[in-house]
Amino acid sequence: MMMIMRQQNRVISAAVSLILLSALMAAAAAAESKPTIATTQHWHWPWGPRTRVTITNRISGWRQLKVHCKSGNDDLGVQVLNPGEGYRFKFWPNVQGTTLFYCYFNWGEGLRRFDIYDQDRDSKRCKTWCPWDIKESGPCVITKDFTSCFQWKK
Repeated sequence: MMMIMRQQNRVISAAVSLILLSALMAAAAAAESKPTIATTQHWHWPWGPRTRVTITNRISGWRQLKVHCKSGNDDLGVQVLNPGEGYRFKFWPNVQGTTLFYCYFNWGEGLRRFDIYDQDRDSKRCKTWCPWDIKESGPCVITKDFTSCFQWKK
């Protein structure tokens, strides 16, 4: 009799775990019908706030800007931005604090690279929204509190 009760408890425990997992997955999927979400290889919190990164073409001379962003797990593809246009992607930062997205930029004068979101650098600086203006001299993050410009990585 005890053995049957233990087996029933295991079955019930497994069923409850499956139901909870299904509910979490459904809630994450329902949060947005067509999300552009880049995930990382580390565990993340799908019910917490997502971080948005916006990249705007501020290259002078009315030139197009090609942007190709990636993380350790995700390739967001090549985006072509006309002058003044922006591109946005969203993701959940991982709980380890190591989320990193880097982008390659090209406007006809060679390829430039920059870590567009480094969780260690940006989690306090721009919290859940990191708006970047891309200029020839380097990328600038512009928030209501400050503007910080960076040099291109070599």
